[in-house]
Amino acid sequence: MPVKHPLFTLLAGLLGVILLSAAARTESELEVHVRDGLPNLAARAHDSSGKLRVAYLGGSITAADGWRALTTSYLRTSYPRLDVVEISAGLPGTGSDLGACRLGRDVLEQHPDLLFVEFAVNDSSTAPAQIERTMEGIVRQTWRANPHTDICFVYTVSAHGLADLEAGRFQPSAKAMETVAQHYGIPSIHFGLEVARQVVAGSLIFKGNTPEEGNVFSLDGVHPTPAGHQLYLAVIKRSLPALITSVEKNPHGLVAPLHDDNWQYARIETADSTVRNGKWVRVASDDPNLRGVTKSSLPPTWRATEAGASIEFTFTGREFGLLGIAAPDTGEFRVTVDDQPPVTDTLFDAYASPTFCRQRPWFYPRKLADGAHHVRIELTGTKLDKAAIKAKAGKPIDDPAPYATNALTVCGILIVGSSAP
Repeated sequence: MPVKHPLFTLLAGLLGVILLSAAARTESELEVHVRDGLPNLAARAHDSSGKLRVAYLGGSITAADGWRALTTSYLRTSYPRLDVVEISAGLPGTGSDLGACRLGRDVLEQHPDLLFVEFAVNDSSTAPAQIERTMEGIVRQTWRANPHTDICFVYTVSAHGLADLEAGRFQPSAKAMETVAQHYGIPSIHFGLEVARQVVAGSLIFKGNTPEEGNVFSLDGVHPTPAGHQLYLAVIKRSLPALITSVEKNPHGLVAPLHDDNWQYARIETADSTVRNGKWVRVASDDPNLRGVTKSSLPPTWRATEAGASIEFTFTGREFGLLGIAAPDTGEFRVTVDDQPPVTDTLFDAYASPTFCRQRPWFYPRKLADGAHHVRIELTGTKLDKAAIKAKAGKPIDDPAPYATNALTVCGILIVGSSAP
């Protein structure tokens, strides 16, 4: 074996130190991007008086009693003279498209001072350009309503994006969101980088079966255990100080958009009596086909069980959708836009069960010209083969009785307009 020259050994050691230093710096830069920071939060923290309304918009990871509640508690402890009011707007199984539509109703009507946005996991299968349009819509809606509201993007991680983080890069959904954050000067915090670092180091099990041990991040590869949420909180704690260095309260300006067709005029409208045709019944909050639904975010909800019952409306814009309920009684619906051939679909999927129902968005799949459109959505008489749908996912139906009905349950109409209504 050849003997290495001492100088070679020294240079190799120095190179190793340099590379490790660069890796650590890159990791730090990836975990938090300060950009324009949170100047209005800084000003409120400096004043230490009055209310601080903190909103959390996201999916099930935000809806859970985890990093959201922990962050609120941390803010209350850090600023005891501030009355920290939490606005919880997490909705399981939903992404930034529905987030843009329900932002006004679920968040902006409560006048937040600070808004955390979390959709990196639920947007993991969405095209990057679409993510940019919906996230940009969230930003522009927020600052149009109140330019003093601070926004912070936070990125969580699931098994789907872990490999990217282990390789030192953002998962595609977070990269798309970073494009929007960079354009508008919005700070961002990546919770998942610390998870990946600990998994690589062997001190954390990403997916396991024993959360009591304290070193298991998740039981299903998506939703953090209590220990996982504590890890997210630790990232928040060390990131926030860098974001509130300025105490000068400034309005956030709306620069030219990244995408002219962004979702800044997205909204949700109630399916009231002016749009309903046929027999519709108001659904009570204790209805068995609402078990598992996040009731705090449930708009007035209506159900039809007779074929031909419909919703008809006209809107001006380029995209629209339906917010309904996926439950055992969910059936098939038909959508006709203007004089185009109809589209048939269902909100039912393999996850719907007597104990797990949820709000689920559906968006019209065809491109529309920006303008006025007439829409009719009606319940068909088709009997869905729900057993086959569930069997494909390995979820057999034990009792067919709850699945016998084929209904359409509507929570709202989703509109992506070309201007404010």
